[in-house]
Amino acid sequence: MSEFLMLYLPPVIGMAILAGFFHARLLEKPTYRGWWGEYKVNFMLRLCLSGEYRVFTNAIYRGKTREESTQIDHIVVSRFGIFVLETKSFKGKVLVDPLEPSRWTQVVGRRKYQIQSPLMQNYAHVKAIQQATGVHAQKIHSYAVMAGDAQFPAGLPERVYSVWGVVRKIQSYKAPVFTRGHTDDICRSLLRRRIKGGYWAAQKHVERLNARSDSGQN
Repeated sequence: MSEFLMLYLPPVIGMAILAGFFHARLLEKPTYRGWWGEYKVNFMLRLCLSGEYRVFTNAIYRGKTREESTQIDHIVVSRFGIFVLETKSFKGKVLVDPLEPSRWTQVVGRRKYQIQSPLMQNYAHVKAIQQATGVHAQKIHSYAVMAGDAQFPAGLPERVYSVWGVVRKIQSYKAPVFTRGHTDDICRSLLRRRIKGGYWAAQKHVERLNARSDSGQN
């Protein structure tokens, strides 16, 4: 056993250190940082929530018209309501003006960026869920999840949580608003109305967003 450890332990440790180094470097890239944030949220939801919660990840649904689509990071369906989560992996500092909560200011080094509140972005997601399931808006809860290392000097705004914080928030709902049969119907509707296609559907969604941005609609 000791000879086995002497032979294989050093390369395993070396590979782990190398993987950690590449992971840290990749976190500098927004695309990877966003993927990693969504992965952490998805992992925690599936790990911490019991079997009576159903989790849908990266689901794409139709918007108001057939040409529009919206991609939802996470949907949690339970007897206690539907939870729609928008995940962000910001870095630096994020400043939120209470008088204008829809626009945030991100400070990275000496640079400042104006960014839209994820809750505003999540509004379209909630509407898509309503359209797909017919559930009243009062039973759909919209939250933003901060999965990056950004600091909020004034504290997290209302309905914005850390990864662990949003899990606890979902678990805090104790009063059932759906029957088990109703939650099964909701899940079937979400699966049936979801745009199929995996990677290619996601690519088309991104192309639609880019086209809207280029035309000045965003």
